Amino acid sequence: MLRRLVLLVLASALTIGFFGCGGPSDESAPSSIDGVGEPAWVQDATVYEVFVPDASTEGTFQGLTERLDEIQEMGVNTLWLMPIHPIGKERRKSDIGALGSPYSIRDYYDVNPDYGTKADFRALVDSAHARDMHIIIDLVANHTAWDHPWVEEHPDMYSDGPIDGFTVPVLNGDTTDWTDVVELNFENPRTRQEMIDVMQYWVREFGVDGYRADVAHAVPLDFWENAIDSVEAHKEVLMLAEAAEPEMHEVGFDQTYAWPFYGALKRVWEEGAPVRTLATQVDTTRASLPGAARRLRFTTNHDETMWDAPPPALFDGLEGSKAAFVLTASMPGAPLVYNGQELGVTDSVSFFARTPYDWSQSPDVRRFYQEYLALYGDSPALRTGTLTMHTPDAEDVLVYERATDADSLLFAVNVRDASHEVSLPDGYADASLTDALTGASVEGATMTLGAYDYRVLRRATAE
Repeated sequence: MLRRLVLLVLASALTIGFFGCGGPSDESAPSSIDGVGEPAWVQDATVYEVFVPDASTEGTFQGLTERLDEIQEMGVNTLWLMPIHPIGKERRKSDIGALGSPYSIRDYYDVNPDYGTKADFRALVDSAHARDMHIIIDLVANHTAWDHPWVEEHPDMYSDGPIDGFTVPVLNGDTTDWTDVVELNFENPRTRQEMIDVMQYWVREFGVDGYRADVAHAVPLDFWENAIDSVEAHKEVLMLAEAAEPEMHEVGFDQTYAWPFYGALKRVWEEGAPVRTLATQVDTTRASLPGAARRLRFTTNHDETMWDAPPPALFDGLEGSKAAFVLTASMPGAPLVYNGQELGVTDSVSFFARTPYDWSQSPDVRRFYQEYLALYGDSPALRTGTLTMHTPDAEDVLVYERATDADSLLFAVNVRDASHEVSLPDGYADASLTDALTGASVEGATMTLGAYDYRVLRRATAE
């Protein structure tokens, strides 16, 4: 289908609504775009990122299949599998990890034999679908492994460069240190068609429900528009771009990364930036997103856990990481959990090597994610509600509301290692309130939040 802008909304209306003057910020979108946010389940996606070698004791598709019930019980309905394909051997970065990078693809049409067979992968997809879950897989369109057959058979499909006529990827004008991969040339029509064929294959033959596009902004936008339209001629899918630019939605991506929010979140914790920084960031971004577009919101992912640090290390311990997740996952968008995050891991974890977990460990941390994601799944306000900030000038505690006509939640999140008292906003102080996570009744016009504490209050709505 041809993607087009169909509705313009004045951004000035957003600014008034966002800062607590009575209007909802969810009406901020400058446009809607044909196909973005479809099918309907995309709007309710709770995403769990999976590195297959780490996601089960066996480190295989079959091992992951056996954990689907447990993962679903955590409140997850969408799996994102990191690359499932054979990994290149030529120029492999074995000094970082014995497996090499899963983003060095040797064959787009096969599965990594260490993970199992195509039949095992099909069984995983079918088992997920039988549970009303969805699976998207990583698509690495920007580059291949050096020993991908295209390098020998069709060298013109690759960018010219100084390494035997080829080049490693160049991003934003800078040559990367991704020496284990070689950059594809999207000026060549054959490259485009081959990649479209790959995308059609996994949807058509295995029923995958979409793609997470690696370094999506390094690939031409017009390619993505054609490719997404081509795939959705077979089936409507979820398209997630590893990119923050709103223009990615204009070519058909349903979700983009909330990189700016993640950066602001770290500044609040690491540099003591005022928590109102987050309010400003959300406002600025949502003013530029199409109405059905979603931000993928995270406190970690495979890159952050490896190259930066896991949430407890970034956000001053386990309690700080919980507060950061609640704040992040309660903003409009889709929440992400990276496998192992629910275990409260504190050390960096490489995806160039296998790091099997004991999935029975840290029951209290797992319970936190399960309880919050259960709330997310049960709450129309969290999934689709309007966002109103009640403390736009806050230094330490952000108070805000997510609401629909039938559901209203008030959040108060303390981002400091010290107690703070906050007042309930108008409309809540005299209302009938319950703690949305425990069901306990709540009384009083103020509440005291301990270090890195948070409250989620539900206001009774009229029948």
